[in-house]
Amino acid sequence: MKNATELLPWGWTITPKDDSLVICPSASKILGTFALVNIVVTALSVVFGNRYTFYRLTGRRFFKNKNSKLHRVMWIVNVALQLGANALIGRIFQKTPGYNADFKIWELMLFFTVRPRLSWIVLMLLSQYEVHNPTVTYTPVVIDELDVQREGLKLEPQSKDRNVTSLEPIPKQPHEKDRPWASTAKSQAFAEIALQIIALYIMGKTAHFASTRRYYLVGTAANKSLPAAAKIMYGGALYYLIMGVPLCLYEIFLLVSYYTGNLRGNFQGSSLSNKTVGYSAFIFYNLSYTWLGSWLFWAGFVRLAGDLYCPPKLHVQGSIWGAFSLIGIILGVGGV
Repeated sequence: MKNATELLPWGWTITPKDDSLVICPSASKILGTFALVNIVVTALSVVFGNRYTFYRLTGRRFFKNKNSKLHRVMWIVNVALQLGANALIGRIFQKTPGYNADFKIWELMLFFTVRPRLSWIVLMLLSQYEVHNPTVTYTPVVIDELDVQREGLKLEPQSKDRNVTSLEPIPKQPHEKDRPWASTAKSQAFAEIALQIIALYIMGKTAHFASTRRYYLVGTAANKSLPAAAKIMYGGALYYLIMGVPLCLYEIFLLVSYYTGNLRGNFQGSSLSNKTVGYSAFIFYNLSYTWLGSWLFWAGFVRLAGDLYCPPKLHVQGSIWGAFSLIGIILGVGGV
């Protein structure tokens, strides 16, 4: 059976200079850090990805515009924040005493784009939830006494004669519908598309490495010599590519259509049920393919690499990802 060094598609490692002084985190702790970041960021995104949260925090003065187009730009900032967080973590790895980190910053920055992210999927689900817009004053429909009773109002005289209580019809002004998570969801989704495209480089490199060595040919000596962790990592990369490339191409098509206005035009003629099915399918495929493929890749990698991937300060690493992700969510709220 081959050792891990021969099975990794890249030449860099993160290892302690003295194994007796450092205890490397287990695979479960590394994967647990990913899971914890996903859970915390997703929970916070429900609150801080809602425009009404900041509408109320600012004394109902700002974040009123439900038609804000800020997400058209802020997704670029979100991508920069994610890449910046990855680069910062790489720099911390290199500067931590007692470790050999022979990678280039850009290598780790791109490598971490494969990290599974969940909050944007939850925000996409929430973006379909309609609520009454609190920034619009509701005017009840009052035509007769039955309407007065239903609305809980009191009759007011409409003439100088205090004994007359004639009612004049008030124009109907229904509640205005609003989707307070929509701006953040779009910003996060557009950024995720870009990050998925960047992640194709890592997945493609891994799949190419395995295919040129005939590791994908089941039953061959090359395949049989692989440890289970290597098979999971190579399988995750191939799964991501086979399922993810068509999905990414479709997402690019949707993104271009959105910016050119064709997507909105198509949706205007669609029923609410068709829109819901479309969003549900989009979310399902991302969960089933790219998100699951990322988890498979990482589950295989951390077990295969062992002490060759010994990241220091896992809590700092998770905090940076969480903080930068939350900043991106807040900036994507829009509506100012």
